[in-house]
Amino acid sequence: MVVNPFFLHGSSSEQNLMQDLVNEQLRMYGMDVYYIPREFIREATIMREVTSSRFNTYFVIEAYLNNFDGFGGQGDLMSKFGIQVKDEITLTISRERYENYVAPFLNSRLLYLLENSDSTTLQTIHRPKEGDLIYFPLGRRLFEIKFVEHEQPFYQLGKGYTYELQCELFEYEDEILDTTIDEIDTSIQTKGYITTLNLIPVSDRAEVDVNLATGVINELLILNEGNNYDSAPTVIIDPPEVGDDPRVVALLTTPNTNVETPAVKQLVTFKSGYGYVEAPNVTTSGGGGTGTIIRAGISSGVGVVNFPLLEQGAGYAEDAAIIVYDKDNNIVAEGLALTDGIKIVDTIVVSAGDNIEPEGLKAVVAAPAASGQGDYIYNEIIEGKKSGTQARVRGWNGNSKELQITNLDIEKDDIFFQPGEIIEGKTSGARYSVGFFNDDQAAPDAYAQNEEIEDVAKEVVDREEFNQFMPYPMGDFDSDNPFGE
Repeated sequence: MVVNPFFLHGSSSEQNLMQDLVNEQLRMYGMDVYYIPREFIREATIMREVTSSRFNTYFVIEAYLNNFDGFGGQGDLMSKFGIQVKDEITLTISRERYENYVAPFLNSRLLYLLENSDSTTLQTIHRPKEGDLIYFPLGRRLFEIKFVEHEQPFYQLGKGYTYELQCELFEYEDEILDTTIDEIDTSIQTKGYITTLNLIPVSDRAEVDVNLATGVINELLILNEGNNYDSAPTVIIDPPEVGDDPRVVALLTTPNTNVETPAVKQLVTFKSGYGYVEAPNVTTSGGGGTGTIIRAGISSGVGVVNFPLLEQGAGYAEDAAIIVYDKDNNIVAEGLALTDGIKIVDTIVVSAGDNIEPEGLKAVVAAPAASGQGDYIYNEIIEGKKSGTQARVRGWNGNSKELQITNLDIEKDDIFFQPGEIIEGKTSGARYSVGFFNDDQAAPDAYAQNEEIEDVAKEVVDREEFNQFMPYPMGDFDSDNPFGE
């Protein structure tokens, strides 16, 4: 026997009426929660394990809280790893609301990713997914969806009208949470592995002095670069009868020049020397090459001998210019401060000048690329301008210049921020220089025993003495035959 054909066992009109009644009940007796879908950043290719994910989109949707008498689950537990909170909630949402309001936006995002990548395996989203988050505003907590029940109530009029979301309290594992809602994003502000950077102003300017003398070499002109050099030759300048010898270093041809064989391309003056009454002879020695001709010129009056370094400064990612001003702020000489990428380590004379008046003279080293200024924004990405390391901001104290960060580069195993390098905020534009940093975790749980367990485990599994995975007495360890074969 078949069912009575004169009765409609779930027509589309009846199903739509049922869905409308469910939606009305949820709007009357439910509450607004935030549905936050998980976006995978990287998956392991062998075990299909998600190694990095983020949450940067949210949808407000009405949901009915099934737990009328408090949180479900096991509650608060004291374990060997500290206090664990095992709260659970069960929420009921409208199937129609999810499929018509949430799913189309997520699928349009997937379509964009599919069109802009080589992947052809993206699956269309049609229901809530395990691993997505629910922000529960009453308790100001994040819950993770562990199971989605789609058959309860069981096919009324031949169709399902709700999704039942069984959720557990979210356990943070360095996921990126950037929904633009401060109440949600800051809920994990103190969670996870946090590194603290102690910053200093980028504009920690270096300082130099200026030594003057008469008879200074103010010009070294390369008349012939020579050729066939294996290494940079030594530049030999005749010393003055009374005065001090110069210190000049030769640089060979750079790879982007048109010279086919290595030649002397540039002369760097670390100290000009002084006391010359006539231009000295200049020759080169060593390096394997020949043919270099250099002519020297001397100043008729007072010129710059060198720039003694007084303060190395900090935050110098690039070499900085040295400008010498007279009392009327006219430029009378120039130099260059050499950096190791962090601080100034040496100086050279670019233009020694001539007939310089010592009165009111001042030498100024250019500040680093930008001044240390601005305030970092919570959750923005920062980048080390020298190392290229990126991280996400968790906290910023403008008074103590302490920057708390997390989610270091997923491709790097270690922290690559370097003392002295510039840290720039991608959104705020704030720029400071690293003084030092520590990567200690936030205050540990006083009841946790995980470190003690780890220390004991290292003693239990000690393959240097014997093989723990073979039965006694066959467990004596033999490095030549570790498995007793």
